[in-house]
Amino acid sequence: MLQALLRLLGADLNQKLAEIRGQIGELKRSAISQATEQVKETGLTVGLILGGTIAALFTLITALAALYVWVDMHEGPLAACGAVGLVTALLAALMFALAFRRGRRKAVSAPVHRQPASSPTPSPASSAFFSAALPPPSAGASVFDHLTHRFTARVATAGDEALDAAVHVMRTSSRSALFGTLAVVTLVGVLIGRHRRS
Repeated sequence: MLQALLRLLGADLNQKLAEIRGQIGELKRSAISQATEQVKETGLTVGLILGGTIAALFTLITALAALYVWVDMHEGPLAACGAVGLVTALLAALMFALAFRRGRRKAVSAPVHRQPASSPTPSPASSAFFSAALPPPSAGASVFDHLTHRFTARVATAGDEALDAAVHVMRTSSRSALFGTLAVVTLVGVLIGRHRRS
């Protein structure tokens, strides 16, 4: 009876539900695509940092080996071991001093009472990502078409807000929090992938 009434008003419920599902599916695909691109960019950055760290470590090892050989030729092997040990001890002391100084500075500058985080300010580039993909209803659209469009527009607005919040978190969070989140998401993805294969 409801379908007959809706057909009388010029609305096919099954067709409208299929259209809504298609629009939500398209919004989901575009969000997944954008998230995948962001993960690829972050992964590339992490890979480059890791490569640079490994190269710096090899450079340090080579410099220490050269120092050992040079001091060994002039003063003997015991003095060479002492020189290498002294250089590494000074490097460790410098790193610890920088770490403790940085930690102390953060503790002093932290406010006693924090205000609750405000909602992120939407950036003009991403604030209408999903809403822009939503076509307006046609001029001779039925009441059900307008209701469907309003529902879809609200879903798109919620998607835009979620995307803006994610961008805000990525821009303002610490690197360790981002890398920790990336590691957890990767682990969950691997576990879900293994579960689906089984």
